Amino acid sequence: MNQISEISPLLLLSGFLSALILCVIILASQKWHLIYSSDNDIGPQKIHSNQIPRIGGIALLAGLLAACILKLPFAAGLLFGVLPVFLAGISEDISKKIPPFFRLGASIVSAVALVWVLSLQISAKGIPLLDTLFNIEIIALSITALAIALMAQSINIIDGLNGLSIGTSFIMTCSIAIIALMNGDFALAEFSLFFVACLAGILIINFPRGLLFLGDGGAYLLGCVIAVLAILLAQRNSTVSSFASLLIVSYPIYETLRSFIRRTIDKNTDFFIADDQHLHSIVYRFISNLNSTSTAKHNKLWATNAFAGMSCWLLPLLSSILAVLFQSSMPVLLICVVLIILFYETAIRILAKS
Repeated sequence: MNQISEISPLLLLSGFLSALILCVIILASQKWHLIYSSDNDIGPQKIHSNQIPRIGGIALLAGLLAACILKLPFAAGLLFGVLPVFLAGISEDISKKIPPFFRLGASIVSAVALVWVLSLQISAKGIPLLDTLFNIEIIALSITALAIALMAQSINIIDGLNGLSIGTSFIMTCSIAIIALMNGDFALAEFSLFFVACLAGILIINFPRGLLFLGDGGAYLLGCVIAVLAILLAQRNSTVSSFASLLIVSYPIYETLRSFIRRTIDKNTDFFIADDQHLHSIVYRFISNLNSTSTAKHNKLWATNAFAGMSCWLLPLLSSILAVLFQSSMPVLLICVVLIILFYETAIRILAKS
């Protein structure tokens, strides 16, 4: 852990400012671009009352560019790999006309590019049958690419409340940095902490008032970066189980898989249209109902939004703490994944009935 002292505070400040300055520029110039870049209050997950720019992903891209300029490990490969899905996402943020299938295809292209450029490969150390399957290179590489594409979609799905996706990503990336430092992986820790600083620069704009949204471009970029860092964590450190990485990202991944199954079963649901049946949507309704029945109605829409988003941080925080504590114990990590899922399901059922 003493290697953390070798990471220059100026490096972290560079990441923080690279994202923050772009956020300020976007906000300061919004009178010229808001007609194209704004989100609106139409749709089940639009919990705000004003037009708000949804091109905050540009600030994340600026962070990656800064990392490349500073020649940080993995930065150039990440920037190259995420461009296809980022461009598809930012095009949707501006035009609102990019088909879901096209964006899904772009996420797969980016995932394949990242696997190729950074030589990524998921393993299943400790599980004999899976380990044998993952030793077949084409299968392992295909699953790795699909996992990255899934994570890109996952961050986009949970991007429904002020600070939720960025705060969740902040927590997950911090845990990756901590485990990397504990295992002497200075290169991975250095980039992870730099990216944490970038996220902090955007978080103070996005939370609590939601002055700027990540948009599809930012969410896709964020998902790809975290997926890559999570894969590298287990791939580069032999004592870290792949299930530690899975546990870290379990909340957004499970939210997406659950939504996939739910929308597949429900024939009346359009698979590619957002709905309000996610955990964060239910948490928001629960908190809104509490406020509406309270005699003190001083809470504004943004405050309820932000409090609901912050409440949902509990899942990634719990997952990350457990991953740090049991990073090398595959059986315990598997039990923890199951417990997180049970916690999710219990919470969503209790809140939905309240």
